[in-house]
Formats: sequence, structure tokens, C-alpha cells
Amino acid sequence: MSMSIVGNIVRDVVSTLFPSCCIICGRHVAPSVYNICPYCRYEAPLTNYWTRSDNPVKSRFDGIVPIVEGSSFLFFNHQSPWQKSIHSFKYGGKWLYAYNLGLWYGAELKASGLYDDIDVILPVPLHPIKILGRGYNQSTYLAEGIAKQLGKPIDDRSVRRLRNNPAQARKKSHDRWLNTEHLFGVRYPERLKSKHVLVVDDVLTTGATISSCIAAIKEAVPDCRISIATLSVSKSVSLIR
Repeated sequence: MSMSIVGNIVRDVVSTLFPSCCIICGRHVAPSVYNICPYCRYEAPLTNYWTRSDNPVKSRFDGIVPIVEGSSFLFFNHQSPWQKSIHSFKYGGKWLYAYNLGLWYGAELKASGLYDDIDVILPVPLHPIKILGRGYNQSTYLAEGIAKQLGKPIDDRSVRRLRNNPAQARKKSHDRWLNTEHLFGVRYPERLKSKHVLVVDDVLTTGATISSCIAAIKEAVPDCRISIATLSVSKSVSLIR
């Protein structure tokens, strides 16, 4: 019996015992691209911001921190299946969801051509206490999916979170900025010197956290060029032109 036949038999047995489920709607489906069924891919609230430099996400950081490119993949629509999927990997242990969505996003970033000269991908770090409670940094899994598609390395050690600041979700905009002041530090600036770094995070709301991270990098490594890629963005940011 040929190895290809054996492989097909194994895949059939695995798919029978562990049927594939769409990570968005949860329906059992045949193996799908990035484990997202065709219907959910069609209905995805995509921003298409990664296809052009002039977009609301990049404009959000004008006059705050200097970035080369900036984009978000999805609109963060409250109570939508996509929001629930993001919450599942952020708070519910479904780390593979983050990786699969990162793969999809990374493929689109590569196709756009705007991110071709990225040197390294840096997930926004969590504090060790938060990682201990959650089990992982969801932004790292997003970054791994993106890195696989772009063919670039990940650096999750050069930048660290200096304190375990309170969660941002329930804070007002002004308080979010105060909550993230001097939040990050750079341990290994030599690793980022003269590099084009893609900073990756899950949700962009006010931009306070990712701005604090970028500011710390630029202070320690002035010649570092920085772009950002977040998986989702709130409609409030998207309305800013």
C-alpha cells in the first residue's frame, strides 16, 4: 500500500473522529482554509485597509507615533461571531483561533506588497503575571501566523511589559492613555537596530497600548522603522479620517 493511500486513510479516520469545525460559526465543515468555512469567509467584516497606505488605522497615529504602514484586518463588531471568536482566543484558551486568523491576515499582507521589507515581527508583550493566568500571549500566536506567511522571524523577547496594568476594556479613552504611560521597556535594542519592525496586536480601540509600545521602541532604537498590524479595529477608529 502506497504512503499516499495510507495518508488519505489516516486523514479520513482523523476527520471522522475529530470533525473539523469552523472557528467562527462552529458548524462542522469539511477541512477549510484556515479552519473558516466558506460562508464565514464570505461574510467576514474585512476592512481591506492593508491594501492601501492611506487608511484610517494609519491616520490614527498621525502626530502620536511615527509609523511606516498600519492596518487592521477586521472590524470589531460587538456581539458578532467574529468578536466572540476573538474573545475565545483572548480569554477562552482557543489559541489556535489566533494562529489561523493570523495565517489569513498574513496571506493578505503579503499579497498587498506594502509589507515586503519587514525584517522582524514583534507581538505586543503581556506581563508575565497575565501570561501565567491566561497561559499564553494571544498576540504571539497572531504574530506566528503572520510570520509564517511573510517568511519573517518573530522577536518576542526584545520588548517587555514593565507592569501588569489593569485591563483597558472598561476604561474611558483618557484613562486608557494614562493607564499605558511608560508601560514598555526595551531589553535588547541591538536586535532592533536599523530594522523594519511589524508590531502585532489583537484589537485596536484607542491605540493607547500599541502607541506606548512603539514609543518605547523609538526611544531606545531611534533608527528603527515601525509598522503595525492589528487583527481587528473598532468602528470609532475607522471613522477617523
